[in-house]
Amino acid sequence: MSNMKKLLHLTALMLTVLLAQAASGQGVYADVNGDGEVNIADVNEVVNVILDGTTPTPPPVDPTNDTIVATVFDTNVATRHYYRIPAIVQLADGRLLAIADDRHNSDYDIGSNQGIDIVGKISEDNGKTWGTAMMIADGNQRRQGFDNSHGDAAAVVDRETGKLLIMCASGKQGFLASTLANPLLVGRYTSDDNGATWTGCEVTSDIYGIFASCPEVNALFFSSGRICQSSRIKQGDYYRIYSAVDGPMGVGCMVLYSDDFGNTWQALGDPDARPTITPFGDEAKVEELPDGNVLLSCRSKQTATSGRLFNIYDYATSSWGEMAVSNDSQSGTYSENCSCNGELLIVPVIRTSDQRPMHLALQSVPRGPGRQRVTIYYKALLNAEDYDEPLDFTWGWQSYQVTENYSAYSTMISTTDGDIAFLLEDCNDNDGSTSAYDIVYKQLTIQTITDGRYLPLNNN
Repeated sequence: MSNMKKLLHLTALMLTVLLAQAASGQGVYADVNGDGEVNIADVNEVVNVILDGTTPTPPPVDPTNDTIVATVFDTNVATRHYYRIPAIVQLADGRLLAIADDRHNSDYDIGSNQGIDIVGKISEDNGKTWGTAMMIADGNQRRQGFDNSHGDAAAVVDRETGKLLIMCASGKQGFLASTLANPLLVGRYTSDDNGATWTGCEVTSDIYGIFASCPEVNALFFSSGRICQSSRIKQGDYYRIYSAVDGPMGVGCMVLYSDDFGNTWQALGDPDARPTITPFGDEAKVEELPDGNVLLSCRSKQTATSGRLFNIYDYATSSWGEMAVSNDSQSGTYSENCSCNGELLIVPVIRTSDQRPMHLALQSVPRGPGRQRVTIYYKALLNAEDYDEPLDFTWGWQSYQVTENYSAYSTMISTTDGDIAFLLEDCNDNDGSTSAYDIVYKQLTIQTITDGRYLPLNNN
């Protein structure tokens, strides 16, 4: 870490102490940003002043106040019909496609022989209403092998061709029971007509074959939600795509990339690359940084970690950095006693205090305790020094709480109009249950998430 970063980090820690004193009626502190409260947002405003000399100003009130909320897939506990694991994409024609597991008889993962389908619904009005469910990947508990179940969809739409890709877990064998002789299977589904029809196949041997020199990788699946597509690297007909895959205990997460839109995959780094330290690594998400390097955000297998694990793949050195843990309850991506994946997204924004263009990192995760209160953490990325090493992502986060309810997995994308299309598991109308999740859509603005501190760049 550079001397300047050390100074800034120590300054932030000092201000956090002062904030705690202020909250308890001790010390001297101020409502720097004028939001009516003395809180961690004031700490971050002061750090911004140190960074670039800007003068903090009170954020404007978001005039829209028209957030769209809709239940897309409605779990029915009485009939034992459960929906889990959301994914969402915006189709080439601008419509939204929400994706989820359709789990029959129980809400358990693959391996319980219940026949899991992957289904989708399309919205033609920016999420206000959703059409009838369509079958994407049909599972049947009476079938053996690949066609028994499909779930945990990871999805992307190619920015140039509009082609859709879903990578998923498949078969009858569960993750914890997976062996090289009888593994959890891998499926690939594609659509060339905006999701109207889908073609699927098994690609288990292709994906496990990447790790042929690593026999300890005897189980894996693609992390559900958003597959990241590069805006910088293009080989042949497609821009590169990235996805994290989760391996067994002792292996943790790994990252794959594809230059032919999912037909073939390779390990980012090499098959032995382990971007998180054993035993922590688990389900993860990846995003491209503004400089083209790759940011990894991983949940921990140990709930006591109470936060996210970050690492960066540096193309200049062709290697992963040193894993950093972000779990400070005031300025980190805190998740109390909760091991759950969320979504990672970086968007271009304008800072309202000085109209300065920059990037904003967004990370969703249940704040807890346990799986409740899904929250979007956000962090300003002003220049390269704000994201050139994993430690940069351990502090400086502010937060927006999406729901008060019991809630778990979530995902999000930035739409063409600059809004955030957010899809999550939420106990919206299931009597406070801790596991009977509906799949709920929320359309959020950058202004709403950041309390007016930032605007989407493509709207200005």
